[in-house]
Amino acid sequence: MQELELKVELSKSDVKRLGGELGCDPAIGLPASKGGQRTVYFDTPEHNLDAAGLSLRLRRQDGHWSQTITADRTVAEGVASPVELESPVGSREPDIAKITDKNIRRAVRKAERGTSLQPVFETVIRRTSRKLVVASGAARAGGATEAREAELELKAKSAKDLLLAVEKLLGGHEFKLTRQSKAERRYRLPDARRARAEPEKARPARIVKRNTCVEAFSAILASAIRQIAVNRQSVLQTDDPEGAHQLRIGLRRLRSALRALRPLLDGGSLRAFERSARELGRGVGMLRDADVLITGIQAPMEQVASDKSGFAELRDALSRHQQAKREEVRSGLRGPQWTKLELYLALWPRTLEERDELDKPITKHARRILRKAWRKAAKLGRKLERLDGEHRHELRKALKELRYQVEFFAPLFNKRDTRRFIEQLKALQDVFGYINDARMAPRLIEVQHKWEAGGSAARAASYTVGRHEAEAAHVWRGVGKLWKELKGSPRFWA
Repeated sequence: MQELELKVELSKSDVKRLGGELGCDPAIGLPASKGGQRTVYFDTPEHNLDAAGLSLRLRRQDGHWSQTITADRTVAEGVASPVELESPVGSREPDIAKITDKNIRRAVRKAERGTSLQPVFETVIRRTSRKLVVASGAARAGGATEAREAELELKAKSAKDLLLAVEKLLGGHEFKLTRQSKAERRYRLPDARRARAEPEKARPARIVKRNTCVEAFSAILASAIRQIAVNRQSVLQTDDPEGAHQLRIGLRRLRSALRALRPLLDGGSLRAFERSARELGRGVGMLRDADVLITGIQAPMEQVASDKSGFAELRDALSRHQQAKREEVRSGLRGPQWTKLELYLALWPRTLEERDELDKPITKHARRILRKAWRKAAKLGRKLERLDGEHRHELRKALKELRYQVEFFAPLFNKRDTRRFIEQLKALQDVFGYINDARMAPRLIEVQHKWEAGGSAARAASYTVGRHEAEAAHVWRGVGKLWKELKGSPRFWA
């Protein structure tokens, strides 16, 4: 038997709340069945089954023993799709001959060769099962008393059904996705340590010309999701500004990928996914702006100023502003806003495999997406010399979108042409990036006033704003040449 499972860790209050909601709301679920389960896990003394990615358990229920061998038990961001083979046995001893899949049976015999199977740990679980009206799955909650754990386990045949069930049952609530199966947690319990997360740039999605749309977009989404997950941990665990920067980029890349999917399968769940990423991105963006006020705006001018009075006070106010934004963002990355997005990150990409309209070559669709992204940027670029601040910002966003799409689909086209185009895009984006930073400079005065940094800090802030205004005017004069070079580059997707 193989099905999708979403595993969620529950607190005592979560269990009580869910029990109340499931019991009182007929729109959520049907009557529950309850029971206790005693499970004994077997392995060799050297844990050879675990090393082979297998788990073997015997479970006592209703006076009988059943044996289950589990393969492909990996839990990725709370989602698992294990292969489970169950068969009755006559006693509390494994019977390898009862394993019906010959490949799995052979793997178990190989792991056992020269040694023996023996009990390695035991769990006792109180389990409540209930069919959900919104999906063809079951919700199960159980606890292992020794570890004082509780877990909600949602099962369904399709990712779409699973997502519907989760939204119905958990929407608006905080929760934590389980990162390991029950067997993995018991094996790893003595060594459980979480490594310190360092900021990480995007890893390119590995796609090739023969890919279908579902294969290509699965790889693209996986790249963005990894960047989001790793850098979220970096923001939570470190004060490194690069973590917020890369998290913001990851969220933007995710939204760009979803927009590229719209012509193929636009719908409510896709837009809800994108909206959730945008909402979280706003908070992360405020932290990134607070970082830039120090590293990109205040610090460079303090370095060149002949009179440095007031800069220390201004820097202190900016640091307090930065820390306040960091705590605000960390709260969001632990709360319901992140929980909602995490559900989509875990489940939504899996729904692509269930969509027949994506079973078509990626290259033709990539050409169409790149043409559209270029047209949007080129339309604004035609009026480059006359753009006001708002439209310069719009062109900056259009160029950023174009770059993400080019980087997504670059492996489908000539490497030399795409590399040259990306280099020219980067040069143009550097100019627009600085112009955007200079537009933020007046916030120095707002921060100085809010944190009551004093008159000398106010003078330092005003000096910094004036210098950036002059520098931005000088930098802007070179944008026309860079735009002309990009416009003259071959459209490699044509």
